[in-house]
Amino acid sequence: MFTKKIILRAAGAGLTAVISLAAQPLWAQTSSESKEIQELKREVAELKQEVNSLKNRTAPLSVVPGEGKTKTEVVYDGKTYVEKSVPLEKSAADKWKLSTSITEMELYGDIRLRYQYNGGRTDNTPVASPGAGVAGTHDWQERERERYRLRLGLRGTLMDDWFFGLRLETSNNARSTNVTFGDDTASSNPGGGGPFAKGSDIVYIGQAYAGYKGFPDTTLTAGRMANPLLSTRMVWDPDINPEGLAEQWKHTWAIGGGAPPPPVYSKDGKNVAAPPPSEPWLKITAFANFAQFVYDDSNPENPLGARATTTANTGNSQLVPNTDAFLCAWQVGAKFEFPHIVYFQLAPTLYNYTGNGDTFNIHYVGGDPRLTNADSLATNQTGINSLLVFDAPMEVGWKAWGLPMRIFGDFATNFEGDERATAAGQPGQGSQRYAYTAGLSVGQLKKQNDWQLDVWYQHSEQYALDPNLIDDDWFNAQLNMHGIGATAAYNFSAAVNLTLNYGYAWWYNHNLGTGGNVGSLAIATNPTSQYQWFTADLNVKF
Repeated sequence: MFTKKIILRAAGAGLTAVISLAAQPLWAQTSSESKEIQELKREVAELKQEVNSLKNRTAPLSVVPGEGKTKTEVVYDGKTYVEKSVPLEKSAADKWKLSTSITEMELYGDIRLRYQYNGGRTDNTPVASPGAGVAGTHDWQERERERYRLRLGLRGTLMDDWFFGLRLETSNNARSTNVTFGDDTASSNPGGGGPFAKGSDIVYIGQAYAGYKGFPDTTLTAGRMANPLLSTRMVWDPDINPEGLAEQWKHTWAIGGGAPPPPVYSKDGKNVAAPPPSEPWLKITAFANFAQFVYDDSNPENPLGARATTTANTGNSQLVPNTDAFLCAWQVGAKFEFPHIVYFQLAPTLYNYTGNGDTFNIHYVGGDPRLTNADSLATNQTGINSLLVFDAPMEVGWKAWGLPMRIFGDFATNFEGDERATAAGQPGQGSQRYAYTAGLSVGQLKKQNDWQLDVWYQHSEQYALDPNLIDDDWFNAQLNMHGIGATAAYNFSAAVNLTLNYGYAWWYNHNLGTGGNVGSLAIATNPTSQYQWFTADLNVKF
C-alpha cells in the first residue's frame, strides 16, 4: 500500500504541474508555445490513462474465504510494481490444533536397548529317552538375546476435572514390552522372508484410560491403566497394565510448623521478602486404593446347546465356568514422613478372585519333580483356584552422607494355601503359602551423574501367589524359588541411563515343581534347579 500511495501522489503532482502550465495567458503564446501546449495536453491524457491503469493493477486481490490469514507483498515484474495477497506462514504453535476441552497435554515415552542372558538347570529328575530338546540330568538351557522396546504415550487433562491417557508399546506380551532382534527371520513368509523382517515389530495399545478427579483427594479411573496399587516385583510384574476400574483416595496432614511470619520492612520503608514458614516436623499421608480388574472374560456366557465340560480337576465331569473372572484389590496404607530425616510407608493389601472364567478354571498344579521335564511343564501352571492373598509392601527411607537410602520389603501369604495344595494333589504341602523379599537401595536417579544400587533377597513358595502376575524376568517367572537380585544404574543425563541387572535363584522345596506360566518362561524347565539372569540396558526417556 505504501508503494501504491507514492506512485499515485507522484502522478497527481505531475498532473497539477501540467494543468498549471496550460493555464498561462493565451496572449503570451507563440506558435512554438502552442505546439508545446498541445504536446503537454497529449502527455496529460496519457498520464491520466496510465494512472487509471495503475489503479486497476494495484487494486488488492480478493481473499478466497476459508484459505486462512493472508499478507500483502509488493512484487516487481520488470515494468511495474504489483501488490499480491499471499497466505500468511503459520507459526509452530498454530500448526497443532487441540480441542477446546483440553487444558493440558503431554507427549512422553522411552526407548530401551537391551542385551539379555537367561540360563537354567534341571536336577536329578526323571528323564525321557534322549533326543533333541529332551532335558537330561543337570542339563543347562541358555539363551542370549539382543532386544529393544518402545513406549510412546499421550496423557492430558480436560475441563471439569476429567483426564485421559493413551500409550502405545511394542510386544503383545502382558509381562514384557521387549522385541527380540532377528526372531522373526524366515526363509520365506508373507512379508518376503530373509533377515530383518518386521513380523515381531508391531505396536499395540498398552494403556487406554479415562478418569475423574472432581471429588476432594479422589481419583477414579477406568480402562487399561498403569497398576494403581503400591506393589513389588514379587507380586506384580511392572509391565502389566490391568484392565477395569480403580478408585484412589489420598490425603496429607501436617503436624507442627508455623504460620508465615509478618512482612519485614527495610529502613526506607520498602517491603523485604519474609523468610518461609517453618516446615512441619511430621507429615502423615493416608491412602486407599481399590480395584476391580477384569481377569478373564468368559465367552460366551450362554452358549448354544449344552455347556462344555472338563475332567481335568477331579477326574469327574464338571461344567466349564461361564461367568467372568475378576481380580479385586483392597489396599489401605499410610506414609509417615519426618522431613529431611526419615520416612516409613506401609500398604497392606488383600486380593480376592470372583469367578474362574473359561481360561483359568483348571486347578493349579505347578509341575512335579517325579515327572519328566516335558510332563511336568504340561501340568496346569495358571489356575487361579483357592487364592486369597494378603500382601504388605513397605519401605523406610532416609539420607546418609547426602545419599538417599531406603530399605524395602514385602510379605505375602495365601489364606487358602491348604485348599490350593490339596487341589494340586499335594495335601500335605499347604504350609507352602508364604512369600517375602527384603532389600537395600542406595542413591537415586534424577539428574545427570546420579547413580543407584539395589540389592535384595526374594523367597516365593509354590502356593503363595498368582503365577500369572509375578515378574517374568527375575527367577524365570516361577514360584517355589528363592534367590538374590542386584541392579546398578548410572545417569549419563537426566534422560539417558545405563542399567545392569543380575539375578540368581535356586529351587526351594524339592518335593514340588517350580510353577509358572509356560508362555512366560525364558528357560523351559520344571523344576528349575538353578537359574541365572543378566541384562545390560540403555534407556532413553523423552
